Amino acid sequence: MELGEIFEAAVKKANKQGVKRFPLMTETVTEVSETTCTTSDGVDDIRLNAIDTDLDSKITIYPKIGSKIIYGRLNNSDDLFVLKYSEIDRIVIKMDKQIFEMKDGKFRVLNEDSNLKTILNDLFSTLENSIIQTPSGAGKFIEINKQKFKSLNEQIDKLLF
Repeated sequence: MELGEIFEAAVKKANKQGVKRFPLMTETVTEVSETTCTTSDGVDDIRLNAIDTDLDSKITIYPKIGSKIIYGRLNNSDDLFVLKYSEIDRIVIKMDKQIFEMKDGKFRVLNEDSNLKTILNDLFSTLENSIIQTPSGAGKFIEINKQKFKSLNEQIDKLLF
């Protein structure tokens, strides 16, 4: 049997097994939920992750509304999932109980016990209001130090959410 005949036989067998054909599609995003998105063509429930179970570890990319996505079909099912994004609104990386998220030029890092922004904000607030024991009595940071702590805290707020 020649190569062309083998290929033709494979295609016929796949068609008999009911393999669904689905070209990759490009659409504009009109709505985004935690797990799916909807397009301007009315296609909804397009998964943001191909594996849509409640996983302990995953990376989820959320497209911006109005941006373009390329989506396709998962195996031999009716389930659709996003393959590529023209613009990203946010990215969430989850590993067990740790979360790293990027959005609007900021990020956040947390786990079930701690949040990096809260820790740093508390640190600089504590330093700004601290009383230092000296041999001659209680003292405080000088004003220039307090201003620096305040400035650092403001920079944290610009970087973390």
